[in-house]
Amino acid sequence: MKRSRAHFGFFGRFLPLLLASLAVCFGQRQNEPRPPPLDPVQAEKEACALVADLLAQKPEQSTTNTGRVKIRDAAGNEREIPVRFEIMATPTNWVSVYETLASEGGPGGMRLTVIHADQRPNQYQLTDQAEPGATNGLPRELAPDQTMIPFAGSDFWVADLGLEFLYWPRQRLLKKEMRHSKSCDVLESVNPQPVPGGYARVVSWFMIEKPHGLVHADAYNAKGELLKLFDPTNLEKVQGDYQLEEMEMRNRKTSSHTWIKFNLEHEGG
Repeated sequence: MKRSRAHFGFFGRFLPLLLASLAVCFGQRQNEPRPPPLDPVQAEKEACALVADLLAQKPEQSTTNTGRVKIRDAAGNEREIPVRFEIMATPTNWVSVYETLASEGGPGGMRLTVIHADQRPNQYQLTDQAEPGATNGLPRELAPDQTMIPFAGSDFWVADLGLEFLYWPRQRLLKKEMRHSKSCDVLESVNPQPVPGGYARVVSWFMIEKPHGLVHADAYNAKGELLKLFDPTNLEKVQGDYQLEEMEMRNRKTSSHTWIKFNLEHEGG
């Protein structure tokens, strides 16, 4: 059995590459010089190149991993959901699967499948968890404008799991700056037709150095209000490699938090 590593990631397609090199202390602060502002034409050109580079990244092999989604609501109540993650690589495309597992707190069976193919938008298939005593239904296809919905009641939306904002038509580089002691490109992605309550704009910090690790992201609604903040929150050194152990999504609208915690131990030999 192939060894499964935590930095294979919750976002399936991208996080094994975007977060693999984040061997940093996220609480560390240093004197951070500010680069000069970008020329607007150059900013758009660099944004197109960055997004193309990100979308061209592919997993090298099929992998599986497990973990837990911890949700804390505005009142401080917490619950955990065991989750299984899988990447299936094929010669023509590859698939990311996110599946909730049964626990004492409720049934499992919610399954999100994201199909990735070159030069085409993501395809999303969602199977809702079964009611008690029933079997799971057939998966339903979700259009991109139907992906602004929670996965398993968490603060991670279906759109987050496919990094759908990278497919939006309007991309530009706002600036280059230091964040978490790393030199970053600050990318602005604009959704020209946001759904009510969904993302209209995402600002994300990607490391300039390849593989362009995702350091932070902020999501805004059509009114310009900050909806959610994403951060990788913990790294652990496993067999000489830094692997993502935990990441967090903070929801400003609901005052809730969701953490995804990966099992870093290898499954199998």
